[in-house]
Amino acid sequence: MFGGVSSLNMDSKGRLAIPAKHRDALLVRNQGRLVLTADPAGCLLIYPEADWIPVRDQLNSLSGEQMPIRRFIVGQAEELEMDASGRILVPPNLRQRAKLEKAVALVGMGNKFELWDEALWQAKTDAVMAMDPRELEKHMQGIVL
Repeated sequence: MFGGVSSLNMDSKGRLAIPAKHRDALLVRNQGRLVLTADPAGCLLIYPEADWIPVRDQLNSLSGEQMPIRRFIVGQAEELEMDASGRILVPPNLRQRAKLEKAVALVGMGNKFELWDEALWQAKTDAVMAMDPRELEKHMQGIVL
């Protein structure tokens, strides 16, 4: 499972090197095949291909009022493959959607990664740290750390 936050630099062409600690696991499990899509929260989601398939199937079962979410996430999904150096190429439309430029944060979220603009990730982290302790306690109810 993937965890931790890596501060990375994306080059001007949108190439991003996956950290070695995750690269090996992705190569062994999925031969480096990934799926990248937009998240309504403002980041990109990076799934190993095998973990994306059940998510995609679940999203494809949505209809009615949930259809815009299906279109947003499934419609923007791009299949990627890591190159020999462990890099991926983030397509321009998805870079623009998440406002990604050079400095990015790759956040391990268990079975997937979130890819954030570094400044936006820092702002979200700061917002959690600034929460009133009583409010934070309500959000953490039932969670043991």
